Amino acid sequence: MNAAPVLCQRPGCKVAETGACDLKHDPVELCPHFGKSAQPSQVASEAPPPKPQRAVSAVGISSGETMEMEDLEVFSRGHRIRTVSVIGEPRSGKTTLIAAIYASLCKGPIGDRDFVGSRTLVGFARRHHMALLNSERKSPKTPRTSRDDPTAFFHLALRPNTGRAVSHLIISDRSGEAYQAARQDTALVKELAELRLADRACFVLNAAKLTNPERHAGYSRQFKQMIYALRDNGAFRDDVAIEVLATKIDATNRPERAAESAAILADYEARLVEEFKSAGIEFGFHRVCALPKSHLETGYLGLGETLERWTAPPSLPSVVQPAVHDASRQIDRLLAKW
Repeated sequence: MNAAPVLCQRPGCKVAETGACDLKHDPVELCPHFGKSAQPSQVASEAPPPKPQRAVSAVGISSGETMEMEDLEVFSRGHRIRTVSVIGEPRSGKTTLIAAIYASLCKGPIGDRDFVGSRTLVGFARRHHMALLNSERKSPKTPRTSRDDPTAFFHLALRPNTGRAVSHLIISDRSGEAYQAARQDTALVKELAELRLADRACFVLNAAKLTNPERHAGYSRQFKQMIYALRDNGAFRDDVAIEVLATKIDATNRPERAAESAAILADYEARLVEEFKSAGIEFGFHRVCALPKSHLETGYLGLGETLERWTAPPSLPSVVQPAVHDASRQIDRLLAKW
C-alpha cells in the first residue's frame, strides 16, 4: 500500500488523509504550509541557537562558626573592626560573658546598641546552649574553653539607636589555662598573638573568688600579677585601652555577707586603681553579672555599658602644638602663656 502523499510542511498534518487543515484553514490552500514538503535541515535551522553557558564563580558562604586568626585577617581587609581581648584565668567567666551578650541580643537591643548581623552565630549558639532549658541541665552553664583549642574570634555588627554607623566588634576568647601559664612563665606571652590585635584588653575579675575570705589573699595577688606580666612583656600595643571587669556579682549578694563583700570589692578596686596609676597604667573598673545563678534578683548587670565601651570610636590624638617655655621668639612666648 502506498504511503499518503506529503501535502503539508507541518509534521503530523493529516490533510492528505482527511482533506481538512489541522489549523482550520478553509480552503486548505490558504494555509501557508500547504503544498510544501518538510525540509529537516530548514526546520533545524529555525531552532534558536543554544545560549552560551555562563561561567559561575564560586561564592564563599560563612559557616557561622568562630573565626580563627587567618579568617580574621581576611575579614579585617574589608571591614573596619574594633577588637576586644577578654582575659582571665580558668573559671573567671570569660565565655559566660560572651554567651550572655549573644543571649541578650537575641531578645532585643542591649542599651542603645541594636544587633545588625554576625558571621559567628553558630559559635555563639554553641557557647550558649548549656544555659538553655532544652539543654536539660539543672542550672545554667557555659562550656569551658580547652587549652588545645585555637583562639576563637566572635563577630558582632552593632549600630547605635541614634545613628546609622555600624560597628564591627571582634571579641577574642582563649583558654584561661593559657593566660595562667603566661602569668607563671612570661616567655609564653609571645604566643598570645591575639593580644597584639586588641584595641581594648578586658581583664575579667572573679568577684566570687575575690570576696571569699579563704581565697582573697592569693587571688587578689595573682590577678595583679596577670596584668603586670602581660603589659610589661609587650603583650599589647602602646595605645591599647585597659579595663577590669568584675563578674559573678550575684555571688556577692548573699544576704549574710552582702555588705562585707561590697566593701571588699570597693576596697580592692580603689587599691588596684591607685597602684597601677602610680605605675603609669590607667584603666576603668566595672561590674557585670552575665549569668545570675545564686541570687536571681541581681539580674543581668552592666552588659549595655560594656558594649557601649567596646564599640566606642577611638579618641583622636591631639594636634595642638606643645608650648615652648623660655623660647627665644616672641610668638612662642605668647603661646606658652596661653
